Amino acid sequence: MKAAFFIAFRYLFAKKSHSIIHVISLISLLSVVVCTGALFIILSIFNGLQNYVSHNFNTFHADIEITPKKGKTFVLSDDVLQSIYRVEGVDYVSEVLTDVAVFAYKDRQFIGKIKGVAPDYYRLKRLDTMVYAGSFLLASGPMHAAILGSGVASRLNCAVSSMFNNSLSVYYPNRHKKTNLANPTQNINIRRITPYGFFVSGTEYDASYVFVPIAFARDLMQYTNQITSLEIAVDPKASVKASIGKIKEVLGPDFYVKDAYQQEEDLYKVMQAEKTAIYLILTFILLVASFNIIGMIAILVLDKQKDINVLYSLGAPNAFVKRVFMLEGMMITFTGAIIGLMIGGIFCWLQTTFHLIHFGDGSYMLNYYPVKIYVRDIVFILLTVMIISFPATYIPVVKISERIFNSTFVSFF
Repeated sequence: MKAAFFIAFRYLFAKKSHSIIHVISLISLLSVVVCTGALFIILSIFNGLQNYVSHNFNTFHADIEITPKKGKTFVLSDDVLQSIYRVEGVDYVSEVLTDVAVFAYKDRQFIGKIKGVAPDYYRLKRLDTMVYAGSFLLASGPMHAAILGSGVASRLNCAVSSMFNNSLSVYYPNRHKKTNLANPTQNINIRRITPYGFFVSGTEYDASYVFVPIAFARDLMQYTNQITSLEIAVDPKASVKASIGKIKEVLGPDFYVKDAYQQEEDLYKVMQAEKTAIYLILTFILLVASFNIIGMIAILVLDKQKDINVLYSLGAPNAFVKRVFMLEGMMITFTGAIIGLMIGGIFCWLQTTFHLIHFGDGSYMLNYYPVKIYVRDIVFILLTVMIISFPATYIPVVKISERIFNSTFVSFF
């Protein structure tokens, strides 16, 4: 094995007798470098985007959300709620009532989502830390207050009020009255509430959500004790998966019990599908580039016929000769893969440090491409490169035999 490796190393790094072999070897090496580096960079960018989205959405979503499989609202008895409270790992539970409503402030209107929650809802995900104007206060005695997303506040040109002056109007259809086209205002419930704070979560919810006390939401929507979901915070030391399993046992089959990722399942599926598609495209390009290795090995075998005959004369078996050229092709591939990974790693470091590539013109929460490197991606890329390059090397090498090199060269294919 050492002798075969030494000969292959000399063939790769020693000065070539024909410049065409040197050129083809260099092209083969560069093709592997470019494909490997591009694959590493793109996978790292997708990792960065997924990590950014996961972090920001998870700051908004509850650890566990319970919703009905049928209908929009549901009611849980006190016994069931107490059973959920007693589940190991459950730290906080809030009833939630959410629907679409129309918000009006002075001469501006906006259609968004009203989310009725418990007054201490900030305990769920420390949402009070996201408030950049005013404070996270939903109720003070009989007075109600609203916390608006930054996008909603911008669309309404709304200002934070430190006084309970009921300056924000909320419109919602009256569920118990038939449509009266002659007087449409009779079909709408109108309530007024104070905009007491604005929040920024770095997600699309900033542009659509308004938090209000659940009592206010029930009064507006004319519900008694119905809710649209139950949101749960899990102790950081506990297992969310284990808690979900126990909650499902309490509730039975009529409810969805989702973790934070499942609440945005479609988004994550789309991102994963895009990542897989890019990986397959670049892998196909690498597969096409591997034909350079086939051509390089074929020409190298032609060039080294005299050397091969000498090896046969010295008693080297055919397997030894094949091993030399197999190692030659694998060394080119492995060297190209390592260089590609190094270049990709340097680029990722530069992107993380200096933010070289931006999204372009526009208003974004993040204006540059984030990067996240995972060791599993490095291993996966190396395996992909090796799996593709092995057949590319094996195809020409398998044709080598004493009969071929002791007589006129026969075509490889």
